[in-house]
Amino acid sequence: MDRVVEGVYQVKKGFRSFVIDGDEGVTLVDTGLPKRGGLIIDGLKSIGRSITDVRSIILTHSHVDHTGNAAYLKRKSGAELYCATGDAAAVAGKTKVTTPPFLDRTPLQVLKPLLGLLPDAEPAEVDHEIGDGFVLALPEDLTATATPGHTPGHASYLLDRAGGVLFVGDAAQHKGGKVVRGWFNRPTPDIDGSARRLADLDFSVACFGHADPLTEQAGDAFKRYAESL
Repeated sequence: MDRVVEGVYQVKKGFRSFVIDGDEGVTLVDTGLPKRGGLIIDGLKSIGRSITDVRSIILTHSHVDHTGNAAYLKRKSGAELYCATGDAAAVAGKTKVTTPPFLDRTPLQVLKPLLGLLPDAEPAEVDHEIGDGFVLALPEDLTATATPGHTPGHASYLLDRAGGVLFVGDAAQHKGGKVVRGWFNRPTPDIDGSARRLADLDFSVACFGHADPLTEQAGDAFKRYAESL
């Protein structure tokens, strides 16, 4: 498990999940692909924590590489699960999970069947549906920002620590410190509008679903990106 800033860690094993270590317990942000929950539990042990220290699990959105171990880790820990309203039904298995936006482009239609090769996430009961601006009263407080586009209910979360740590999910990506849409997104009003919303926030560090964190001047990188749209 890699340290991002003091008390924030990244589990990186073909997916990314984040651990926020607080005085009153642990918060997880996203849970990775199915059947890999043991990697997160091992990561917790490496910092002197156990799965029973987890108080809250937060999902940025409903895709399987972010929700895959939510139900398992929820059972093991007794933690409460948080997800934005627009994706909560999909996480709970009540509606179909939407495909990533890049698959809407005609030349890539042939890739849609490949998604069937991914294991399904076990449905997980969402304890708290959250909306834009919702402050999550957890071991560490986070503020939600609605960032729809990648999925209807995608949300990003800002932690008030180390100058601000933003958990971006898949709302954007970066290459060599330059923020980009990411190969899994495309230029839609929702996706680009969400990037502009994140650029208005005050933060120094950004944690992404498919890239290593930006640990310096991440907010400035988002502002430059928003200005280029």
